[in-house]
Amino acid sequence: MTTEPRPAVPPFVRSVYPPLAIMAVAAAMFFWSLSYDNETAREVPLLVSAGLFVLAVFDLVCRFDAPALGPLRDFWGADFRNPEMKHHPRFADEATQVAWMVACVAGIMLIGILPTVPIFVLLYMTVGGRRRWLEGLIVAAVVLAFVYGIFELLLDYRLYRGALIDPRGFEAW
Repeated sequence: MTTEPRPAVPPFVRSVYPPLAIMAVAAAMFFWSLSYDNETAREVPLLVSAGLFVLAVFDLVCRFDAPALGPLRDFWGADFRNPEMKHHPRFADEATQVAWMVACVAGIMLIGILPTVPIFVLLYMTVGGRRRWLEGLIVAAVVLAFVYGIFELLLDYRLYRGALIDPRGFEAW
């Protein structure tokens, strides 16, 4: 059995800078969300930023080579000696993923969460993932029903409607 050697992980990827950058973003998001006047609007960004910060701390700690950290690295899958991905994606592929996320955020800003989520899921599955349209439509409908059911019905939380739909425009963002 022959296996091709894995290319070396770039030093920047192994460095402490990526988790530190994520921790900085999480901290900024945390403190920015404290400025929201509405306590309900503050909850999700606070939870997301706190969770992101904790995960980034684990990532940072796992980057050190202390033998005692071996079980922690194994649990979190953070060991560069045995990466989950056995290849390094091309920069164009990484940029494409970032573009998908930017398009999703732009859609949320412009037309709101409820229309954007199923459109994003449908297009990501069919165009990005080359899945059949029927699969994409079914998954998009299920995701829309889940998001609408949880937030709008069960939690009675009105999701953001988008700058083009909300009468307050970008002020509501």
